[in-house]
Amino acid sequence: MNNFYVSSIAFQNKNIEQIVEICLTHKFNLEFSSNLPYSKNNMELFESFGRKKLIHNYFPAPKLPFVINLASTNQDILKQSIEHCKQNILRTSKLKLPFYAVHAGFCLDPQIVDLEKKIISKEKINRKINMEIFMESLKELLEYSNKNNVELCIENNVISKENYESNYYQNIFLCTDYNEIKNIIDEFKHMNLGILLDTGHLKVSSMTLNLDLNYQAQNILKYTRAIHHSDNDGLTDLNSKIDHSYWFLPFMKDLNVVDHVVEVKNIIPKQVLNQIQILKDGI
Repeated sequence: MNNFYVSSIAFQNKNIEQIVEICLTHKFNLEFSSNLPYSKNNMELFESFGRKKLIHNYFPAPKLPFVINLASTNQDILKQSIEHCKQNILRTSKLKLPFYAVHAGFCLDPQIVDLEKKIISKEKINRKINMEIFMESLKELLEYSNKNNVELCIENNVISKENYESNYYQNIFLCTDYNEIKNIIDEFKHMNLGILLDTGHLKVSSMTLNLDLNYQAQNILKYTRAIHHSDNDGLTDLNSKIDHSYWFLPFMKDLNVVDHVVEVKNIIPKQVLNQIQILKDGI
């Protein structure tokens, strides 16, 4: 089964050259992800990487950093986000990669320093407006991906209890639950639109929004093209290691044809192999 990858965030204390060397040495397929800072060598190393690979969300990081937001009311951020995605769709097409995945939109524009911390909106959000912008962005990107024969995937967002309560019980992120994801998929009915299901995100969001986690997963899986695997305490997206009690394992028996990415932070190659083996045991 050659559909297992490790995310570059597994080696957060390494630079891109070291990560590539580790993955080549241990024969890991690699998802080049958003943790990799700008480097003029990023694309050269990506294109020359001799194993299966994925390009995810913000990679390759631009020289002037920003947060991708396909639902932004800021026209500069929105334009930059769409252009970044189009460039990655082209790269995906050129290199014949399985798909390109990007995070669903936000109802505010966080700064990079705010990511993975408490994020507070300075004004009342209007999810309807942000969703309309997100849908228009998706329409444009789907037309572009269709022309280039690329499957576009949206990654479900995570809403923590802290961010939910700090924003007066407003959900400041799009696509955190099955109903919203279903509405988007139904709207487009597009063969080139799929979901990258992040199990860690879903666990936290389901606890925050008081949703049945297994019901959410079972239904989102109908649209799922690939999966990010990690675990957490249900309160914060920690990207912790999985074990044989991993809540998602019972679903694995039906998922031998989708792509699986170990998205666990700060692990060594031996632990990567262990994480992959736990997932394979589930199949």
